[in-house]
Amino acid sequence: MAMSPLKEAYRKFTTTVSFVTTNSSKGPNVMAAEWTFQVSYEPFLVAIHVRPEHSTHDAISESREFGVSLVAEEQVAAMGFAGHFTKRETDKLSSELFETYPAKKINVPMIKGSPLNMECKLVQKIPLGDHTAFIGEVVEFSVDPGKKPVVYQGGSFHLGPRIERKANVVVAVTPMACGPSSEVVVEGEFTSPDRVGKEVSVALKSPLGKELAGGTVLTDEYGGFQLNLKVPADVRKGVYRIVAKCGVVEGGARLNIK
Repeated sequence: MAMSPLKEAYRKFTTTVSFVTTNSSKGPNVMAAEWTFQVSYEPFLVAIHVRPEHSTHDAISESREFGVSLVAEEQVAAMGFAGHFTKRETDKLSSELFETYPAKKINVPMIKGSPLNMECKLVQKIPLGDHTAFIGEVVEFSVDPGKKPVVYQGGSFHLGPRIERKANVVVAVTPMACGPSSEVVVEGEFTSPDRVGKEVSVALKSPLGKELAGGTVLTDEYGGFQLNLKVPADVRKGVYRIVAKCGVVEGGARLNIK
C-alpha cells in the first residue's frame, strides 16, 4: 500500500531516540521517545514529547522527574519493545532486554548501556498539538564514549563517519543594500581543518569585475573573519560583488548599491 504524502513527510525528519524512565504510584516504567532534544546549554535542558494517553505522561506529571537514556546501537530491539507496549498492560522493565541502575539524584531507574544517561527534574510542561513537551533540567548525567547513539529517520540508522567540510570561504555583507560612501561589514568563515590564522583578502568588485575597495584580515581561532569596507562615493546603482579569498579558495556575497 502506498504511503500517504503526509506520512512520507513525517519520515523525512531525523531525530534521536531515548529510553524515558519514570517511577510513580503505578511503579517504574520505560518508553521509547523518538522526539528527544537538547534545548539549552545553561542550564542543561532536555525536551521529550509524549502523547497524553501514554502512561509516561501521567507518571512525569505526578513525580515531576524522569530519566533520559539515549538508545545505543546495540539496544534497537529494546527500543522497539519499549515503543510497542504500554505500561498499562506490560511491566516492560521485567524484560531481560533492560538492565537498570538506580539514579543518583532522582527516584527512577536508569538504563545501562546508553551513550548518555541524564537525570531530569521537570521545569516546564507544554501542550503542543497531539503531544506534550516535558522540559527537564539535567541534574546528573554520565557519558559512555564507547557507545554510539541510534538516529531515526524512517527507521533505525547507525551514526556514520563525520561529513568533513571541504575548504571553503563563506561570506556575507551587512547591510546587504546601501548607498555610495557607506561603510559595510564583511564577515564570514574559512572552513578547513587548517583554518586558524589564515590571511583572507576581501574586495568590493563592480559588475564588470573591477576592484573598487579592499583589504586583508586574518582568521580567528574558529576560522572566522570580519573587515569593514568603505563604499566609494562615485559608485553607481547596481548589484556589486564582495569577494573573499583565502589561498585558491574564494566565496562571494551580493551588495546592492541603491
